[in-house]
Amino acid sequence: MSKTAVRSSAVGAVALLAVVLGGGTASAGVDNTSSITDVKGNRIEVFQADTAIHVFPPLDSSPLSVEFFHDGVAGVKIDGPDAASFTGTKLTIGYQIGYPIALTGATVVLNSPGLDWAIDSGTDIGIGLIPDPALGVDFTNHVILGGDIIPSQELDVDLAPGGITDVALLEDQTFDGPEAAVRLSGVHGYVQGAIGPVTIRPYAKAVTSNGDTVVTYGVPQRL
Repeated sequence: MSKTAVRSSAVGAVALLAVVLGGGTASAGVDNTSSITDVKGNRIEVFQADTAIHVFPPLDSSPLSVEFFHDGVAGVKIDGPDAASFTGTKLTIGYQIGYPIALTGATVVLNSPGLDWAIDSGTDIGIGLIPDPALGVDFTNHVILGGDIIPSQELDVDLAPGGITDVALLEDQTFDGPEAAVRLSGVHGYVQGAIGPVTIRPYAKAVTSNGDTVVTYGVPQRL
C-alpha cells in the first residue's frame, strides 16, 4: 500500500482560492465538465478551466524522471431550487498518473503553495482572486469566505509497481452554497523511478452532503 508523507515546504509559487456564494458563472475557458441532477432537481456541475500542464526536462537529468507545472481552475456550480441552501459539499482536485512499471522506491512529488483566502463582502469586490474577465465569474453581491485551507506543502506519494496512482492535491475541502472555485498557478510535479512513458490526467470531484458524486477528467497528457 502506498503511503503519503506531507511536509511543510517554502514554495515560491502562487495559488489563490475563492469560495463564492451566489449566482455567478464560470463558463468562459472551460476545458471539461460533468454534471448530474439530484432527486430534487438541482444540477450539480464540476468543471476544469484554463488548464495548462507544462512539461520540462527534469533537473536531475535522469531518464527515469519527469517534471511538470500545472496551472488552471477547478470548481463546482450548483443550480436549482435548493442551490443556495447546499451545505457540506466536498471538493477534491488531483491527478491520475499512469505508467507501465515503477521501480521500488519510485515516487511522485507535488509542491503546492499555501492556499490562502480572504474575507470580504459587498458589491464589485475586485480583490483579484479569480479575475472576472478571465472566467466570467461575477463577484457582484457575493460573499467571499476566508481561511487558510492548507499550508505550503510537499506531497510525497509512493508509486504502485505499475498502472495508475491517484494523487489528491486538495482533498475533501468543504464549502457551503452554490459555488466554489480554485485557481492554481505553478503547482510543481516531479515523478521519479517510472519506467516507460508517464501520462497525467487532472481531475476534479464534488460530493454533496447527500452523497451525490460528480467527477470530471481532463485530457491525458504524456509527460
